Amino acid sequence: MDFKYSTIVPVYGSGERLGTMMLGKFEDEFKEEDLVLLEYSATVVGMEILRSKQEEIEEEARKKAVVQMAIGTLSYSELEAVEHIFKELDGNEGLLVASKIADKVGITRSVIVNALRKFESAGVIESRSLGMKGTHIKILNDKLIDELKKLG
Repeated sequence: MDFKYSTIVPVYGSGERLGTMMLGKFEDEFKEEDLVLLEYSATVVGMEILRSKQEEIEEEARKKAVVQMAIGTLSYSELEAVEHIFKELDGNEGLLVASKIADKVGITRSVIVNALRKFESAGVIESRSLGMKGTHIKILNDKLIDELKKLG
């Protein structure tokens, strides 16, 4: 084990470089069969990276479509209520007192409750009533805030 042999194999996919594989051997030099196997392995790795990237793109598109559909079901007053609700939240979750927002915006609490129910049934948010203390809201779909910003 005096010598160490190494080789570097680029990983390509769709005409762009996605990464690099580095391999080493302690005893024998790399034979032609080894290099062919490494090239084949790099192709397989490149295909898996592309598949993974495509899955991420599809997941993002699904999330965006769900949010757009949920927003599309809202009435004008519900949409206005939702914009104010998510301005009140700190980050991705927080406590909401519907009566305060209703008074501030000039709408009924039922409009706020209906908007929250629509979002919850779409799987965009999770809400839990705390009685007189208000409602705890947690955003489950990270595309929600972006889509609401586009509207307002």
